[in-house]
Amino acid sequence: MFYRRQGRGEALILLHGFASSSLFWTALMERFGEQFDVIAPDWPGFGATPEAAPYTSLADYAGGVIDLADKLGLERFHVIGHSMSGFVVQTLLCDHAHRLNRAVLYGAGLGVNRARRFETIAETLLRLETEGVDATIRRIVSSWFADPIRDAKAHRLCMEAGRGMSLPAAAAAIRATEHADFEGRLGQVQTRTLIISGEAERSHPPVSAMELQKALANAHLCILPFCGHAAHLEQPEWFEMIVREFLLPHRG
Repeated sequence: MFYRRQGRGEALILLHGFASSSLFWTALMERFGEQFDVIAPDWPGFGATPEAAPYTSLADYAGGVIDLADKLGLERFHVIGHSMSGFVVQTLLCDHAHRLNRAVLYGAGLGVNRARRFETIAETLLRLETEGVDATIRRIVSSWFADPIRDAKAHRLCMEAGRGMSLPAAAAAIRATEHADFEGRLGQVQTRTLIISGEAERSHPPVSAMELQKALANAHLCILPFCGHAAHLEQPEWFEMIVREFLLPHRG
């Protein structure tokens, strides 16, 4: 698995979501590299590895993270999962909690709630197949921002981060997460977890974040104002302060 790595300290693995790649985390890696050993992989079929055979299940994604940690000699690590990768982190919490220090669920939910999503899964798949990958990335990334004009630079970065996504990987990711449902599965998880949502979040609105907090025994919730699905780019100072406070060993 391709990955970017920067900094030193406790290991922190950053997992990108759909229509994205490790480039999504560029600024966060630079700043968090001062305190953490930051590792940001590209899922197979995304980013720098568009020709790679994609994962087809959440177990594949979680297993890929564990394989990468083993390859790097990481017995334990912090993890942040954005959007689709929130399901990966929940899989890690359920099946590999002994490998995790602390976890952050960012722009995530317990499952794909069709009533709250900006479009149905079937529509996303159909439009992916008929309009192509580039149009899908443009349309999805445009839904991430509370204020697209204010965040034009961040929008361009997200577009660039998405460009390596292949059509097979995009379709496989949608199908792998389509029936994700962690309701009732997280009650025994003791890993300290932070849930972050933007108040203008559309993929997994703030009510989804509240449901996640209720489902986890040891969870904290932060809803950031003036941002949507790309909070670490829309409100970087707030996002970074909250995550640092949560992850640093002398906190909480």
